[in-house]
Amino acid sequence: MMANPVNISQERWNSETYLAIPKENGCLCRPVIIDIRRTYFGISLKVRDSASRDVELLKETFQQLGFSDPYIIRDTGSQEKDHPLYSVDNLKDELARIARNPQFTSDAEIFLFVVLAFGESGYFYLPNDPISGYQQKAPIPAKFSTSLLMAHFNGNNCRNLVLKPKIFLVQTCDAYLKQKDMSQFSGRAPLPPPSLYRVPIEADFLLYHSEVSGVYSKTMKEKTRQSLGSVIDQGNRNGGGDERETPACQFVYTLYKEVEALTGQQKDFELTDLILGVNRSLMEFIDKKHYRPDIGDIPWDKEPKIPICVDQLTKRLVLRTNLG
Repeated sequence: MMANPVNISQERWNSETYLAIPKENGCLCRPVIIDIRRTYFGISLKVRDSASRDVELLKETFQQLGFSDPYIIRDTGSQEKDHPLYSVDNLKDELARIARNPQFTSDAEIFLFVVLAFGESGYFYLPNDPISGYQQKAPIPAKFSTSLLMAHFNGNNCRNLVLKPKIFLVQTCDAYLKQKDMSQFSGRAPLPPPSLYRVPIEADFLLYHSEVSGVYSKTMKEKTRQSLGSVIDQGNRNGGGDERETPACQFVYTLYKEVEALTGQQKDFELTDLILGVNRSLMEFIDKKHYRPDIGDIPWDKEPKIPICVDQLTKRLVLRTNLG
């Protein structure tokens, strides 16, 4: 229960749908993106090669929905002690600042937070930049849980978001994903089953967490990419010739394509329709094994799964396309 009462308009209280019309002096939504491209395990560097394309497609998706330009927390300079991604405490402080900032809360009608990082079910890793080229900061990067992330924007910590939809899209890539080692005594220990469904979540929150790693698309040969056509992201031409950027991870690309399809069909659509469309497309991607590597036809040690959605929205969320 909140310590202080919150002033809520009669219109907001009685409406069967969330208000999705931008205020005169505000915006419909200014998304926040955490974009962690590089993560160190000791001094061993893991890179999310799809990062640049992921952010590009997310920006285009937000534009189609009439959202403002996102505020992006990048890992550039994260070795500095005052950087938001330097430590768990620093990130908690940054999230608290965002929760107090009117452009994300009181001046907006929808709160949207996106995480792009390495991680697994229920958490993501911070960058963990080494102290020097030969001295690690920590053998394993610090973990930041999705429940801690969301807690900063609940009714107790962010009163300006009460009765507003709070959407969290989390895309984590598996830092240990590889093709199977077929030898008898190799391989990592099996992971426990996902426990994301036990994440505590309160009213007006929706968490949509994908673990469809960008590596599945990155390792495809150009011939395979071309044969799949629009099923996967073909990237943009980069630097002339036939060179291509690494494609976006399949979750971000599918989200982009589904929003594009819905905006072409109708002016308004519900968030639930978008999520169902994304999961349906990803199910086809998985069932038809489009993610299988074509290098030696050796399977991955971990196959992709459909994203998990934890939905505690109390009203319908109708999104309006930005078609003029």
